[in-house]
Amino acid sequence: MTKPKITIIIGPTASGKSGLAVRLAQKQNSSIVNADSMQIYSDLSIISARPTQAEMMGIPHLLYGYVDAWTQGTVQDWLNRVIPVLKELENPIVVGGTGLYLSLLINGINEIPDIDPTVRKFVRQMDLSEIKKQVIDCSFTDPQRLMRALEVQLSTGKPLAYFQKLPKKKLIDADFNIIFINPDRDILYQNCEKRFYQMIKTGGIEEIEHLLTLKPTGGVLKAIGVPEIISYIHGYISKEEMCKQAILSTKHYAKRQITWFRHQIQSDIIIKKADELIIEQ
Repeated sequence: MTKPKITIIIGPTASGKSGLAVRLAQKQNSSIVNADSMQIYSDLSIISARPTQAEMMGIPHLLYGYVDAWTQGTVQDWLNRVIPVLKELENPIVVGGTGLYLSLLINGINEIPDIDPTVRKFVRQMDLSEIKKQVIDCSFTDPQRLMRALEVQLSTGKPLAYFQKLPKKKLIDADFNIIFINPDRDILYQNCEKRFYQMIKTGGIEEIEHLLTLKPTGGVLKAIGVPEIISYIHGYISKEEMCKQAILSTKHYAKRQITWFRHQIQSDIIIKKADELIIEQ
């Protein structure tokens, strides 16, 4: 049986991934699948730079905007959704900048036994300082990952690192063609700045004002630019300072994305600009 062929377009924010995905999808009559952890939120289209209907150019776009403001979108939930979708499509194009999503899709996952619900409840009620003391062989600083590490440790009797060193389980047997857009840093930073100002011009602040009326509790509040806009809405900072801080956060995020892709994912094609890729007729 022939392996499915999956194109994956990776790169930092504001590098032109979505546009290239549409251009490629038009040529090979395929669909586009989202791999951006913020574009999954239904109430965050502008600030997450989710493609508009006009930008989609009639190409089917899947796994965009399926999580509400009260839900924590997770990589496991995305994997559970994306694998069946990819198996049904012909020559799909996966596009996004969330490194963990893409790395697990491409490289597979470490199999970890199910966590005892009683253990999970116990850990979730602990103070973070106590969790840090009990976790063995773990360099995580993120609270969610620390809790996960202790849950695994208490449920299995082994540290999380033990399972991370085991061979990974492939989630889908496919031939991946990985395209990495890695722009010159100065150009990328200019794009980050221009795009944020465009977001504000086209309703970014109003989008977050509406989001706050929903009293969100999920991961949507972690999106780049959202904390800064919220500070502005509450009157803590000026509009000018909000833009300055949000643009700086975006640039730092882009830099972290590039570092991840360089070290965690083996690319087949590396280009500096999205329009450098010649798509055969």
